[in-house]
Amino acid sequence: MVISSRARSEEAKATRRADILQVARSLWRTHRYEDLTLQAVATQVGLTKAALYGYFPTKESLFLSLYEELLAEFFAHWERHLALGGIHTPASLARLSAALLGDHPDLVRLMPHLAGLLERNITPDGARAHKTWLLGRIPPLLAALHRALPTLPEGQALPLLTATQALVAGLYPMSDPAPAVQEALSDPALAPLCVAFQPTLELSLRALYTGLCLPPEF
Repeated sequence: MVISSRARSEEAKATRRADILQVARSLWRTHRYEDLTLQAVATQVGLTKAALYGYFPTKESLFLSLYEELLAEFFAHWERHLALGGIHTPASLARLSAALLGDHPDLVRLMPHLAGLLERNITPDGARAHKTWLLGRIPPLLAALHRALPTLPEGQALPLLTATQALVAGLYPMSDPAPAVQEALSDPALAPLCVAFQPTLELSLRALYTGLCLPPEF
């Protein structure tokens, strides 16, 4: 059923926007990005597609906002564990990071789409708003990473964060290939080419974090 009344107050608009994001998150758990439509989101929220455009003019803008929401939740989770976990080695931090990412599957599935899709069909103002939000959100996490991993040279927390994202974005699609590739990999002879996301991510993060902790002159 379509809702006929408009959200007029700022509070009502914020509530409606949150409802849209919640529905998008719910649908994201059971659909691939290419199969998920704005019409499906609008129908579940109880809006016309035209009304949905008033909040999110494109599919990319909707999922970029969802990405920010999911990323903020993950950062907060990571920061809490870093504060409780004391001093880490590169190996123990890699183990923690991989485990926490495993607790945020909605983010892990969306991360590969960020640069290739979500940031492709947004306005310069939208891109600036997203990057400004990110720049304002990461300082507490960067400080927490330096405290937890004291062997990490000054200024290397941001490269660590960027490369962690790049590894997730690259490894997850390899672990969840297209149906035709899945069928091919079911051949026991091709089993060595199957990528298990969690252990491969931990192994890759351990190598990354170890390398970043090497002294500059190494």
